[in-house]
Amino acid sequence: MTSLIKVDNIAPSAGGTEFSLTRGVAKAWVNFNGTGTVAIRDSENVSSITDSGTGVYTLNLSNDFDVADYSICASTTGGAGAYSVAGPDTQLSSSFAIYTSDGSTAQEDKTSVWACSHGDLA
Repeated sequence: MTSLIKVDNIAPSAGGTEFSLTRGVAKAWVNFNGTGTVAIRDSENVSSITDSGTGVYTLNLSNDFDVADYSICASTTGGAGAYSVAGPDTQLSSSFAIYTSDGSTAQEDKTSVWACSHGDLA
């Protein structure tokens, strides 16, 4: 038998500030291999990744955000030199693009890329 607990707000038992459970929780995240054939290792609310060129990835969402101004965080490791992630250049309610580089101006595919986004879903 499965139990379901529905809660909109929560506060520490010892007192403190009450907060909404829906705010601040990542609404999408992904861990993927960005070299060769791009492959998702694990994810939530990311349906697929489009390899748009060397070090350029478009993350397609399963469920759209309410608006296209949600926040995005990303990081990477693997490959030569330093590691750098930039983006989004293209950010829609249904997808966003990130760019990985060697730490300078050259874009480079990376073996491990992580991204998450926060905002309200549609």
